[in-house]
Amino acid sequence: MKVSVLVPVYGVEKYIGRCAESLFSQTYRDIEYVFVDDCTPDRSIDILCSVAARYPQRAEQIRIIRNGHNCGIGAVRQKLIDSCTGDCLTFVDSDDYLPPRAVELLCAEMERSGADMVDGGWQRVTPAGVSAVNVPCHERSDGAYLCMLLCQNVVSNRMWGRLYRRSLFTGNGICLAAGIDYSEDYSVMTRVMFYAGRSFIDDPVYFYSDENQSSYTHTASEKHVRSYLRANRVVLDFFTANDASGRYLVPLQIGMTNALRNVRLHGFDRAEADSLLNYAPRGLVFRLLAAMFRGRWPYRVAETAYLAVRRVYVAALRCRR
Repeated sequence: MKVSVLVPVYGVEKYIGRCAESLFSQTYRDIEYVFVDDCTPDRSIDILCSVAARYPQRAEQIRIIRNGHNCGIGAVRQKLIDSCTGDCLTFVDSDDYLPPRAVELLCAEMERSGADMVDGGWQRVTPAGVSAVNVPCHERSDGAYLCMLLCQNVVSNRMWGRLYRRSLFTGNGICLAAGIDYSEDYSVMTRVMFYAGRSFIDDPVYFYSDENQSSYTHTASEKHVRSYLRANRVVLDFFTANDASGRYLVPLQIGMTNALRNVRLHGFDRAEADSLLNYAPRGLVFRLLAAMFRGRWPYRVAETAYLAVRRVYVAALRCRR
């Protein structure tokens, strides 16, 4: 089983060496490494090439694709998917890194379980050290797991630390949209899980760096709110078109209400938000919640009501196991 390791590169000269060493040192052998240089303004590519030269056994497995102009993370991830040839793929951000057996462990579980996606444990890296292992959600019902993803902020929607069959993307038309460079994970993972059978392991397979203060995670702006709303719109349009039975309508609306909550929290222009999101709530509860966040209700009152609805729904979901 060939695995494609997909890595965007931009502004990571302090971290790319560590990342590349961890990738080229993987115990699993049948790997291709695809890097996309999104016009990085620093020495990231020089450092990457220097590290690669120390691993001649990997030379034929490494490809570096250079963009003609800066495209952003959404477009870069899509180029990585379009360019890879593996049976499976995994995403690695270039300021993060992997333990040596990460790919081997994920592949072993995929082969054992026959799953379309395998989720692994991960550890956070900060200037103070490395955290304990964050284990993945142990929910075994793929439908319940997708419901929790759609709710937002219940389970992690990260794209990294997971192994996917490439056909999940290529066979189902799941693409990352250019311009959605923040919350792209949510727009992808919810659609992936509509089709995927999931398995998981508790072994740590990813070190997530919280050291890079210039990363998307550490920044917030109107541009990012727009990206977040566009990501939600992708999810809303997808489930409107594909969930004919309405199985996911309630968690979808909980997630869309969270989008309205974030608009209010960040003071984003409500007219622009409504234009970008185009969400028309269904049912008395969600019409009321939308009116609270869109209107003049105190934010704390609206948030308390929203969190209560979400809490009751998730509790009921877990009771149905």
